[in-house]
Amino acid sequence: MANFTFTVDTNPMADSIDGVANHVDGTTAAVIAMQTAVVIAEQKGAEKICNNVNFGFYSLIRSQISQKIATHKSKADAKIMELQQQSVSLIGIKSRMEKDYQMLASRYTKLFEGLNKALRARIFELDRPTTNFVLKDVLPTANRTRRLSGSSSTTQVESIASSQMISVSNTKYNAMKNISSMQDFICSSENQKSLIGSILNKESVTKPTEKDIPVLISESEGLNVRQSQWMITQPPLKKNTNSKIESHIYSSLSNLKWVDDDQSNSSRVKQEFGNFVNQSTVSDRVKKQMLSLLESSKWQKLNS
Repeated sequence: MANFTFTVDTNPMADSIDGVANHVDGTTAAVIAMQTAVVIAEQKGAEKICNNVNFGFYSLIRSQISQKIATHKSKADAKIMELQQQSVSLIGIKSRMEKDYQMLASRYTKLFEGLNKALRARIFELDRPTTNFVLKDVLPTANRTRRLSGSSSTTQVESIASSQMISVSNTKYNAMKNISSMQDFICSSENQKSLIGSILNKESVTKPTEKDIPVLISESEGLNVRQSQWMITQPPLKKNTNSKIESHIYSSLSNLKWVDDDQSNSSRVKQEFGNFVNQSTVSDRVKKQMLSLLESSKWQKLNS
């Protein structure tokens, strides 16, 4: 087998490889620089994106908060205006209620004062002698220490005679009033005795006789039961006599009927009642109402 020996020069190839190595180093440096620039660019881009995202989120939150603040502020302003209007309305209602209260209070004060006066007059009318005795006799007697004149324990000689004359005059005046009161009381007692004596009969009864006894029979309608009620008034006699008279009248009530009466008897009653009303101390309204009720009443009498 033949052998061939060739000598190959590798220097150009080595030179070329050396050039390639330099280019590879340059490329490596360029890639490293590019990677560094890319990293820096990515970092800047990330920072910019983060800043933009943060700014956008901050702006969004701020705008939402501003919108909510504006919404709530408008609602609060509306509520404040409504409260102010309601406050003005309440102040007006309060002033109107105060005026109405004052008007009603003055009206009812006058009404109750009139009722108090009317009730006082009616109560005094129920027992006039007792009230006159208390007001006209007891009260001045209780105040006699203030009504009587007094003299000082130390006076001048010139004024002793004058003070004594004044004291004696006042004593005489009080004595005259007391004597006049006693005279009126004695006259009233004597008139009462003479009136009773003219009514009573001193004759002795030896046998059964018939006597007329005045009896007052009245019928009224009760306020509670709304039924007719009879009242019998008779002079004080023996207990058995009054009971018998009352029993007889109650047994005869079924036979008694109310019939229309003429105006001859009512004229006297109206005249006497008018005198009582004019002398009464009640109010004019009550007097007019009493007279109108009397005029509109229907007169009847009992017939057996």
